[in-house]
Amino acid sequence: MNIVVTGSNGRVGGALVDHLRGAGHKVIPLCRQDLDLAHLPALREALESLEYDAWINPAAMSSPDQCERDPALCHTVNATAPALMAYVCRKRDTYFLHFSTDYVFGGEETGKRGEEDEAHPLNFYGKSKRAGELALLSSGARAAVLRVSWVYGARVPAFVEQCMARLQNGERVEAIADKWSIPTAMPDLCRWVEHLLITQPSGILHACPSGEPVSWHGIAVAVHEIMRKNGLLDGDAEIVPTALADAGHFLARRPIHTAMENQRLSSLLPHPIADWREALERVIGANKRG
Repeated sequence: MNIVVTGSNGRVGGALVDHLRGAGHKVIPLCRQDLDLAHLPALREALESLEYDAWINPAAMSSPDQCERDPALCHTVNATAPALMAYVCRKRDTYFLHFSTDYVFGGEETGKRGEEDEAHPLNFYGKSKRAGELALLSSGARAAVLRVSWVYGARVPAFVEQCMARLQNGERVEAIADKWSIPTAMPDLCRWVEHLLITQPSGILHACPSGEPVSWHGIAVAVHEIMRKNGLLDGDAEIVPTALADAGHFLARRPIHTAMENQRLSSLLPHPIADWREALERVIGANKRG
């Protein structure tokens, strides 16, 4: 299969390029230097001139604070560009897989969100991503939206990798303890995407592990426990819980409860989706084997 991946130098895009190439697909990687999604004429030219069977778009303006500072650019990249992708993919009858976020939810209530739950984003980032979802869903394209959260386990470090590094260096770890979601292992996400390219479902899918919601502090504690279990760390560590309200460097409001249910995705896959802690153990265990 010929597959275009935008955002190919990002955490998700880069991992997808590596995985899909390893699976035997021909991949056309497009990073921002190759194709700036804010430049719509160039995007349209690429959409109409390249040869591809599927277009995958994990590219986004993903910093909530940057989106707050430049909402117009945020909307162009996160909403208008995906709408154009969906429009051209519909005309060409090619499959379109677009990535979104748990930040489309307002996060006021505890528990986990299903695909059918209403989205009430709090900030420009969430609002722009929701606008992109709605544009895709109304386009008539053969397309699906993958909402993801707290992705780790790729070449581009995320919270899990940063936490591991600090623990190995004997440093104190501070982590927010009053914001909840579910961390997603990139190796699992890659396998899910590969399967979806074959089955090509439509609509919204929550691409996250099973299990109960966890805070960043809870993830840090789990990372410490698993590292010790795998012989990657000796002794205890100082892991300090902090409050979201005390994170004064955040400009944009963050939703509190954005953990997602994954039943719809799980029903489409050949194997059940594992608990987030099991996936975390696999990723950290791979460091031991390496």
